[in-house]
Amino acid sequence: MTSEPPRVESWLSDLPVSEDYELLICPSNKRKRTKATRPVGSSKRRTLGDIQPNAMAPSSPTKEKSDGERKRSSRKNPTTPKPTRGRRGQQPQSPEDHDTTPRAVGQLSLLTKKPLFDPRSHADAETEDDIVEDDTSLTSEDSKHKSSTRSSQRTLSPRKARAYMQGAEMSVKIAKIPSSVYPFPPAAQNLRKDLEALQKRKGLIDGSIREAAQKKLGNDDEDTLYKDRETTATPEETCEHLQIWLRVLQIEDAAEECEVEDCAEASWNAEVHCRILREALQGQWRSKNVWYRDITTAKIFDKELLPKIPGLSAKSKLVDFAIMMRPQESSVLEDAIERKCSSMPSKTINQTDASYIRNKPVAISMEVKRPAGNEDVATVELQTWVTAHYNMLKVLLYPNNAPGTFELPVLPLIQVHGHMWNLWIAEYKNAKNEIIIHRRVSLGSTDRIVGIYQIIASVQRLAQWVAEEYQPWWIRAILGVDPKTLDVRQA
Repeated sequence: MTSEPPRVESWLSDLPVSEDYELLICPSNKRKRTKATRPVGSSKRRTLGDIQPNAMAPSSPTKEKSDGERKRSSRKNPTTPKPTRGRRGQQPQSPEDHDTTPRAVGQLSLLTKKPLFDPRSHADAETEDDIVEDDTSLTSEDSKHKSSTRSSQRTLSPRKARAYMQGAEMSVKIAKIPSSVYPFPPAAQNLRKDLEALQKRKGLIDGSIREAAQKKLGNDDEDTLYKDRETTATPEETCEHLQIWLRVLQIEDAAEECEVEDCAEASWNAEVHCRILREALQGQWRSKNVWYRDITTAKIFDKELLPKIPGLSAKSKLVDFAIMMRPQESSVLEDAIERKCSSMPSKTINQTDASYIRNKPVAISMEVKRPAGNEDVATVELQTWVTAHYNMLKVLLYPNNAPGTFELPVLPLIQVHGHMWNLWIAEYKNAKNEIIIHRRVSLGSTDRIVGIYQIIASVQRLAQWVAEEYQPWWIRAILGVDPKTLDVRQA
């Protein structure tokens, strides 16, 4: 028998030994690594995958795949095209997505006639404006690069935003009520007087349900809480006031539930605030073109309407509700407002182009924060929103009227923090181009029955202001029509 070495040992001895293998078996050899020798014509080092899988088996000629086999193989194992690498610091380009919703670009600002949106998609622009800085997973070099390229896009803190607004081109300042520096506007004196009178708890509950109310409130409550009636209430009137009483009890239960269970702001809006606004405005005030709308998704559509301060994003500066002019369907007023909307480049008469409110003039804005919410954030949101409101009124007013022809009206603002409802009054001073926000007048609280009655009565008094003061001004100044000659209820 010959002493020929086994075929396995022969196969192993024929394998090329790379430098990595030498370093592996000789770790103490710390010489510099050199390029491994490669076979002539090979562009990369051979691996086990390049060697015939079974060297013991007899070699067989390689069989080329037919066109049909190649097609079937490609269907079974489809290849995904690799994204194209961009330059350093740029995002890799992804294949075009034909299912993506097209984004509107090139819209012009109403004030400067310059492009409003970046030529990139609107969604990308919003993402960059609201970037949250988190460098914990970055190297120091990447962190410095990110900080330098995006420093102008960081969102301001509420306190810094308030400070910047005081020195902006149209400054927004906060004044307490009363204030020796900023006197309360005379145009809102009667409104303030009536709202403060409601806090004295006089005549809030109809006297026809005194007996039912005292069972819940107790007999020791003051008699002035009940409204004296000159005539005996009819059974229908008593039934109507009992239904209001029961709905108020439901609102109180919902408010307590939202507080105990630490509900989100959306739950407070749906369970408590919507119910109060509907209870206050349904009936006579709705017939006088005053209604409300949840506008949590309505955004300020033009950046030129915002306060001129760095780092302020319109995306997050939203409010929750609006009390607005809502003309009767097919009325002369509705037709006149629609014509005004059609004449505007943005097709809206508000600082937002949300379709459900674009042709309903906003009169009162309302911002909500749950009990654990940040009141400074609510302040900045109302400051931003009312600035955009005044700027939009200028856009509507001045093309047809010389500056100074009409004085911009005061704008009531409602701020809700948990159970507490408060009124702020915004006043525009044309001489200094500044806005003064006077705060605050208490409207009531949802943690008790009497407080809910106070809020309902306060909202009804605000609705009276919209119908009797704001609406006539808006028709005369914006539409250029004498409100006395315009029947707002008939077509």
